[in-house]
Amino acid sequence: MIKKTMLTEFFSMNQTDEEAIELNLLYKEFSEYFVWSSSDKFWALRKQRSAIGRIVTCHPTEGERYYLRLLLLHVRGPKSYNDLLTVNGELCSIFRESVEKRGLLHYDNSLIECMSEAASYQMSYSLRRLFATLLVYCNPTNPRQLWEQFEESMTEDYKVLQTNERKEIRYQALNHINDILHSMGHDVNEYELIPETIRPLTSAKKAKEVHFKKSITVSEEDILLHMRLNKKQLIAYNMITDRIFSNKAGAFFVDGPGGTGKIFLYRALLATVRSMGYIALATATSGVAAFILPGGRTAHSRFKISIDIDEHSSCNISKQSALAGLIRDAKLIVWDAVSMANKRMVEVFDLLLKDLMTTNVLFGGKVVVLGGDFRQTLPVMRNGKKEDFINESLLYSRIWYELEKL
Repeated sequence: MIKKTMLTEFFSMNQTDEEAIELNLLYKEFSEYFVWSSSDKFWALRKQRSAIGRIVTCHPTEGERYYLRLLLLHVRGPKSYNDLLTVNGELCSIFRESVEKRGLLHYDNSLIECMSEAASYQMSYSLRRLFATLLVYCNPTNPRQLWEQFEESMTEDYKVLQTNERKEIRYQALNHINDILHSMGHDVNEYELIPETIRPLTSAKKAKEVHFKKSITVSEEDILLHMRLNKKQLIAYNMITDRIFSNKAGAFFVDGPGGTGKIFLYRALLATVRSMGYIALATATSGVAAFILPGGRTAHSRFKISIDIDEHSSCNISKQSALAGLIRDAKLIVWDAVSMANKRMVEVFDLLLKDLMTTNVLFGGKVVVLGGDFRQTLPVMRNGKKEDFINESLLYSRIWYELEKL
């Protein structure tokens, strides 16, 4: 059953209520004459006091929601969504199309001026970044027209390769724009720049993911961290780096109370591996701990581990995906605050690596550095007792006995 809302009942009143039909109101004007009953979900004729109607605001970047709001502000007495979509007897497919045909949007010439000025001195790469930014934040009325007007300027660098056909050059530029839009949470197909759907190659996705990890900036200070390690930190550092660069398996647990320099050791290891052009993944159980690590992500996010985990859970990663390729290529994986993680999280992570690397060796034979402090927070169990917290920790997993303790 479709849930009744203020808007759907507004449509219904415009179909059945004589007064509403006679008044022929805009949606924002409706509450001046009618009052909404939130418990019974209907509009009743207002008998006392006056009211000023309003519609909750939304930004142009919200897409169809924004255009729906725009139509409700200008179309009187609509009886359905189709009334809003119909212009001169023709049914539009989306609200934006209806808005354009009603002349409610006026093209912003400042966007053309912005692109024209930039095209006179900017490289094509920078123009594509600017174009993507304008798409997301400036909401051009006709994105396709803007693309067609500046396509030549935005594809000049790809024309250097004379072997490329015009269509191939166009797709290369659009794929680059798509990469930029993805980083801002959007997709190039939202803007219908060309009639066809743009589908980036899996190899391109993988290259992008790997490039992102390789492009994490390693500061000069971090590169020199290994020279400032204390005696025990240096023993751990040498043991782990020896496994990494000799391509041998290594599953370590770095144990130490808070404040004794575990993060300092992780940063030294990550900087060493990344400064040599290799991939090192930094993760942690909690977001706060992940934030401290350079390029850090939560383990849930990086390895697609379910939040509500049980014995049947698994990591939601396809072996053919870009993320799977990234994990396979990683020389080092660091997981901090693992003492806070449910033991099943680590076991599922182990199964993922074994599957990706096609081996039964612990963690797929990769060099994995786990770290934490069991003196602090243990896994949280709803309505659990002390024994439950301990039983669900890594200490009671089969993996614990296979780890090299540092």
